[in-house]
Amino acid sequence: MYCNGCAHIYERQAMKHQEFITAATEIRVLMGMLTKMTRQELQEHLNTCGVDISTLHHGVMRLLRHHPYTIKELSRHMHMEAASLVPVVDDLERKTYLRRTTDPNDRRRNPLVLTDQGEQMLHTLPTLPMSSPFFKTLQEMGDDKVLDLLARLRELATGMSENKEMVTELSKSVRMQMSKAQR
Repeated sequence: MYCNGCAHIYERQAMKHQEFITAATEIRVLMGMLTKMTRQELQEHLNTCGVDISTLHHGVMRLLRHHPYTIKELSRHMHMEAASLVPVVDDLERKTYLRRTTDPNDRRRNPLVLTDQGEQMLHTLPTLPMSSPFFKTLQEMGDDKVLDLLARLRELATGMSENKEMVTELSKSVRMQMSKAQR
């Protein structure tokens, strides 16, 4: 049996729980929208630059740029089924942007590596222009908010990931790629 004060506290906690569920749902919807919008923006950029690949192709190539992965390893990093990546890898191989290799220590393992042509294509591909809606919006937010958003997104990704180190590895890889691009 609750006293009147205890019932009121219980109702406030239930309302906070509902507010949390509502906020979490809105975050999920907004993240989906942002993913779609940024993917469209990148695809338009690739098309404008005359590169005949999709954003998925681009993502695979960027991951392979600094580390050879098997299709299974790629699928884990990209949170996709390996079967979904096979046609992408086949297409990139046909376009001579990547090739399958054999691991000298384990002949059953077939890492994928970028070819010189694939490396050159990524190297010459300009980054998104600063006038893109994505960059303009981040600039308008200001440095402090952007860094805070980045920290919160890393925290969310780390918390949701089975491989906690992957978020740290991804962050280092992006920073390394960007520092090379700026040279």
